[in-house]
Amino acid sequence: MAQIWVIGAETTAPGANTQLVKIIVSAGKYGKIYGSRITSQEANAAGKVWRIRSNIQGQSINNGLMDVINPTWFPVSDVPLAIIKGNGVDFFEVINVVAGTAATIHQAALLYEEA
Repeated sequence: MAQIWVIGAETTAPGANTQLVKIIVSAGKYGKIYGSRITSQEANAAGKVWRIRSNIQGQSINNGLMDVINPTWFPVSDVPLAIIKGNGVDFFEVINVVAGTAATIHQAALLYEEA
Protein backbone atom coordinates (compact mmCIF):
# COMPACT_ATOMS: atom_id res chain seq x y z
CA MET A 1 0.00 0.00 0.00
CA ALA A 2 1.26 3.49 -0.80
CA GLN A 3 1.48 6.32 1.69
CA ILE A 4 -1.78 8.24 2.02
CA TRP A 5 -2.94 11.27 3.98
CA VAL A 6 -5.56 10.35 6.57
CA ILE A 7 -7.36 13.60 7.35
CA GLY A 8 -9.43 14.24 10.47
CA ALA A 9 -12.60 16.31 10.45
CA GLU A 10 -12.50 20.04 11.06
CA THR A 11 -13.02 20.73 14.76
CA THR A 12 -14.16 24.11 16.08
CA ALA A 13 -12.71 25.30 19.42
CA PRO A 14 -11.57 21.83 20.54
CA GLY A 15 -11.23 21.25 24.27
CA ALA A 16 -7.92 20.22 25.82
CA ASN A 17 -6.79 16.75 24.68
CA THR A 18 -9.31 16.57 21.83
CA GLN A 19 -8.47 13.91 19.26
CA LEU A 20 -8.15 15.54 15.83
CA VAL A 21 -7.34 12.43 13.80
CA LYS A 22 -7.18 8.71 14.64
CA ILE A 23 -5.96 5.71 12.63
CA ILE A 24 -6.60 2.19 13.94
CA VAL A 25 -4.00 -0.20 12.52
CA SER A 26 -5.60 -3.28 10.95
CA ALA A 27 -5.00 -6.59 12.69
CA GLY A 28 -1.99 -8.45 11.29
CA LYS A 29 -0.67 -5.36 9.44
CA TYR A 30 2.10 -2.89 10.21
CA GLY A 31 0.98 0.75 10.39
CA LYS A 32 3.63 3.41 9.77
CA ILE A 33 3.46 7.19 10.22
CA TYR A 34 5.72 9.22 7.90
CA GLY A 35 4.60 12.76 8.57
CA SER A 36 1.91 15.05 9.84
CA ARG A 37 0.07 18.20 8.89
CA ILE A 38 -1.80 20.36 11.38
CA THR A 39 -3.79 23.45 10.44
CA SER A 40 -5.30 25.89 12.87
CA GLN A 41 -6.72 29.38 13.08
CA GLU A 42 -4.99 29.89 16.45
CA ALA A 43 -2.67 32.82 16.93
CA ASN A 44 0.95 31.71 17.17
CA ALA A 45 0.98 31.90 20.97
CA ALA A 46 2.92 29.98 23.60
CA GLY A 47 1.06 26.95 24.86
CA LYS A 48 -0.62 26.02 21.59
CA VAL A 49 0.78 22.53 21.15
CA TRP A 50 -0.41 19.45 19.24
CA ARG A 51 0.81 15.97 20.15
CA ILE A 52 1.31 13.06 17.75
CA ARG A 53 1.16 9.79 19.65
CA SER A 54 0.65 6.05 19.48
CA ASN A 55 -1.78 4.25 21.75
CA ILE A 56 -0.56 0.70 22.29
CA GLN A 57 -2.63 -1.54 24.55
CA GLY A 58 -4.04 1.52 26.32
CA GLN A 59 -0.65 3.16 26.85
CA SER A 60 0.07 6.46 25.07
CA ILE A 61 3.54 7.04 23.62
CA ASN A 62 4.51 10.48 22.31
CA ASN A 63 5.93 10.43 18.78
CA GLY A 64 6.19 14.18 18.21
CA LEU A 65 5.01 17.64 19.24
CA MET A 66 4.04 20.64 17.11
CA ASP A 67 4.09 24.14 18.56
CA VAL A 68 3.72 26.50 15.60
CA ILE A 69 0.86 27.51 13.37
CA ASN A 70 0.05 25.26 10.42
CA PRO A 71 3.06 22.97 10.81
CA THR A 72 3.85 20.17 8.41
CA TRP A 73 6.46 17.61 9.42
CA PHE A 74 8.20 15.06 7.23
CA PRO A 75 11.21 12.95 8.17
CA VAL A 76 14.46 13.57 6.34
CA SER A 77 14.50 10.00 5.02
CA ASP A 78 12.03 7.21 4.32
CA VAL A 79 12.31 6.05 7.94
CA PRO A 80 8.89 6.24 9.61
CA LEU A 81 8.26 8.35 12.70
CA ALA A 82 6.38 5.46 14.33
CA ILE A 83 5.40 1.84 13.62
CA ILE A 84 2.67 -0.28 15.22
CA LYS A 85 1.97 -3.95 14.54
CA GLY A 86 -1.80 -3.88 14.34
CA ASN A 87 -4.25 -5.83 16.43
CA GLY A 88 -7.35 -3.91 15.33
CA VAL A 89 -7.37 -1.86 18.56
CA ASP A 90 -4.06 0.04 18.81
CA PHE A 91 -3.93 3.38 17.01
CA PHE A 92 -2.12 6.58 16.05
CA GLU A 93 -3.64 9.97 16.87
CA VAL A 94 -3.08 13.72 16.95
CA ILE A 95 -4.51 15.68 19.86
CA ASN A 96 -4.38 19.34 20.81
CA VAL A 97 -2.85 19.76 24.27
CA VAL A 98 -4.65 22.93 25.41
CA ALA A 99 -8.17 24.09 24.55
CA GLY A 100 -8.65 25.98 21.31
CA THR A 101 -9.79 29.58 21.33
CA ALA A 102 -13.51 30.11 20.72
CA ALA A 103 -14.58 29.84 17.06
CA THR A 104 -11.13 28.71 15.81
CA ILE A 105 -10.98 25.72 13.47
CA HIS A 106 -8.38 22.96 13.88
CA GLN A 107 -7.63 20.00 11.61
CA ALA A 108 -4.91 17.34 11.55
CA ALA A 109 -3.69 14.71 9.09
CA LEU A 110 -1.15 11.88 9.25
CA LEU A 111 0.88 10.52 6.33
CA TYR A 112 0.19 6.81 6.76
CA GLU A 113 1.12 3.49 5.21
CA GLU A 114 -0.11 0.02 6.10
CA ALA A 115 1.55 -3.18 4.91
